[in-house]
Amino acid sequence: MNATITEGAAPTPAGGRPAVGSQGRSAVDLARLPAFRRLVRSTGFPQVIQWVMLALFVALILLAWGQTTPDGVNDKLFARSNLATLMVWGLWWPAMVWLAFWFGRVWCMVCPLELVGDFGERAARRIGWRQRDVPRWMAGGALILALYVAMQLLVAGVHLHRVPAYTAWMLVGLLGLAIGAGLVYRHRAFCRGVCPVGLLLGTYGRGGMLAVRPAPAVAAGQTPGPDARVCPSLLNPSRLDSSADCLLCTHCFKESAPGTMQLQLRWPFVAADTRPPLASWPVTGFVLVASGFVASELCSEWAAAKAVYLAAPQWLTAQLGWKSGAGWIEGVWTLGVVPVILWLGLGGLLRLAGEKAPWPQLWQRLALPVAIIVAAGHLCKGLAKFVSWALFLPGAWRDPAGVETARAITKKTVPAPGSLISLNLVSWIGLGLVTLALILALREYRLARRGDPGTWRAVFPLGALAVGFAVIVGGWK
Repeated sequence: MNATITEGAAPTPAGGRPAVGSQGRSAVDLARLPAFRRLVRSTGFPQVIQWVMLALFVALILLAWGQTTPDGVNDKLFARSNLATLMVWGLWWPAMVWLAFWFGRVWCMVCPLELVGDFGERAARRIGWRQRDVPRWMAGGALILALYVAMQLLVAGVHLHRVPAYTAWMLVGLLGLAIGAGLVYRHRAFCRGVCPVGLLLGTYGRGGMLAVRPAPAVAAGQTPGPDARVCPSLLNPSRLDSSADCLLCTHCFKESAPGTMQLQLRWPFVAADTRPPLASWPVTGFVLVASGFVASELCSEWAAAKAVYLAAPQWLTAQLGWKSGAGWIEGVWTLGVVPVILWLGLGGLLRLAGEKAPWPQLWQRLALPVAIIVAAGHLCKGLAKFVSWALFLPGAWRDPAGVETARAITKKTVPAPGSLISLNLVSWIGLGLVTLALILALREYRLARRGDPGTWRAVFPLGALAVGFAVIVGGWK
């Protein structure tokens, strides 16, 4: 995460004509369309949508409060039957991952927690509390990484994603973190340094097709544009050349002259965006952890792969005689042991190919390209989950608690809903996604190290990871 002012504008050729792919012919400025222009400059956007989302957020808390899995019912079945867990884990979570990869941080635009954090910040100013700047370590993403790991450990250890009551507590905790961060720190502290999915959104979404960029004349320095004083996230809109930290809030449109900023719809991962040759350590850590989590999720859809993946933690559980701790052991295996083994292999392949950089730099060089392949695996699992959960929605709408529905399905008096599309078709779509991700990842590695003749070496670690994911996704058929 980079919460400081973005340095360096996208390059423009002589004469001020924007480069194709950044602000040229291949990018459409949605803000030039009358409807979009009125929308992004409206004082009620996106706050009105955020208030609606906040109402839904609170409704899900109330719906899930105190709801635990009934006796004799499988917890995964109950999670699909309960409206709260269905909406949060079965529909919203996969949709958020898909939106992030293809459209950047568009979820951040309408997220109710940004609204709550802003409320805390305003309340602190009103009562005279002295707020502090977000510490550099926190703005860099260290706390976000810790919270993301903690959340995933709770998913494995106590089935956070399957028990409505636990989901309700998680949502309450997010509200508390948002308002607490706003009370203590200023300048969107929750979004910049606390949100547990902040690294996911920023890392997966850095190449999204929806991006806020300065108009060509502003980027070239020919016309004054908005500066960091108008951006709640402390970015410099007139020099914005990366989507990793921009929340698409459109605040800079409201605070600048018409035509100064663009809301671009463009190809994914355009070449004009800046790419750090070395990812930060929090970003590298997130990609490392996510690679193990995504590998686990992909294996869960194929019984043979799942058996191989879980053989070691199941053996250790049996040796320790700690059956109740099986989930925690699996969580440590998934988020700690597997990622280290995997990344030692990826770094080793790069080293064998002739790359002489120290091991920490090897991992940092690979992090952002690997993130694209990991994101593709996440998209595959998200699609598989969405299509298998979606048809539970009508039943959950009729029976929001889900207790009677889950019991009826368990007793086979009511058939379980099917899938929107077959897992076989999801597998084929997934193979296409992984193939596309490999192409983009190799391109990202090359673009981040322009002029380096050794970028071809990335074919080995990135190709190995993509092939491994493809084999597992292919096994779904």
